[in-house]
Amino acid sequence: MLTRRPLRTWLLFGVMLVLNFFITGCWDRKEIEDRGFALGVGIDHVVTTQPKGQYDLPSVTQEFGERKYQVTFELPRFRKGEEKSGGGTESHYIFMGEGESMFQIVRAISAKTYFSLFFEETQVLIFSEAVAKEGISEILDYFLRNPGMRRKVGLFVTPGRAEDILTGKLKVEDVNSIFVSKILKNVNINPRFASLTNLGDIAEAIRGKKSFVMAEVVLENGEIKVTKTAIFNNQGKMIGEADEQEVVGGRLIRKKLKEGVISIANPANPEKLAAFEIVEAKTSVSSHLEGGRLWFTLEADFAGNLGENTEIDQKTLDPTFLSAVEEQLAAELTREVLAIYHKEQALQVEVFDLGALVRRKNYC
Repeated sequence: MLTRRPLRTWLLFGVMLVLNFFITGCWDRKEIEDRGFALGVGIDHVVTTQPKGQYDLPSVTQEFGERKYQVTFELPRFRKGEEKSGGGTESHYIFMGEGESMFQIVRAISAKTYFSLFFEETQVLIFSEAVAKEGISEILDYFLRNPGMRRKVGLFVTPGRAEDILTGKLKVEDVNSIFVSKILKNVNINPRFASLTNLGDIAEAIRGKKSFVMAEVVLENGEIKVTKTAIFNNQGKMIGEADEQEVVGGRLIRKKLKEGVISIANPANPEKLAAFEIVEAKTSVSSHLEGGRLWFTLEADFAGNLGENTEIDQKTLDPTFLSAVEEQLAAELTREVLAIYHKEQALQVEVFDLGALVRRKNYC
């Protein structure tokens, strides 16, 4: 007959033995080299016309829809041992699929590779301007439903083809999507740098039937540049763009201008320039409604320094000169704010949500 203590020991042993069947360690382990990390996604229109419903792979079709979009996926190329990756195409894999359903295009990629596309590490989602003008709301439905897609993914528009941003060779040894993501870290120090908009921001705007903006990205001679801004209406269609100076005005209205350098004509000699570095900014926007007339005021206080003055004979500590610089700077920024505000009115969009400011103040 077993005593009480040995019985307890045998019961504990039995429980541990059973648990071993459930705690199996890395039973679903998958090597990182075998995961298809889709770091970048580019969406273009299909260049050539093919039979309705057919992908670029003849054996893979969709039951309904047209051969409408070409979707480019950029995956990192992992190297083993001492091998070093080169720039451009040597640092990544590129896969493309065609069709209308984003979901089926993603699944069709499995006919080309043993990689299973994985979106948790996606850095950028890029639309060609042609696709953006047609509308992006329906396209984004798949990505918003995908549980692996992070809401911080950066969204961009490019004037050319989105595939060129992902497939082009860069001057640096980096995956194109990662490089685009990294360059956006400089957004706070360059006032003409378009502000980043992510999937979560755009999704919220689309659900709320609001206008929104999206940064434009271009690749020229192996270099990435992000400056202009694409303007979308409340139906998710691109209807215009803001140039680099208008971007500055827009960032002021949105209270996103914190740092940067603004150049102006030197007050003492218009043929020379002076550059003012903004190191701190406080901005406020107010609405006014009187007698059926609506207008807005923007007040901005800047702290900074004179970073450059090409008129070398100028006494830069002269209070009169400094006051003139301040007035010139105020006039330039006012011009840029009015430029984007008037463009917004001309396009009949409300990308700065000034209407909400009016409603909060006047309860209408």
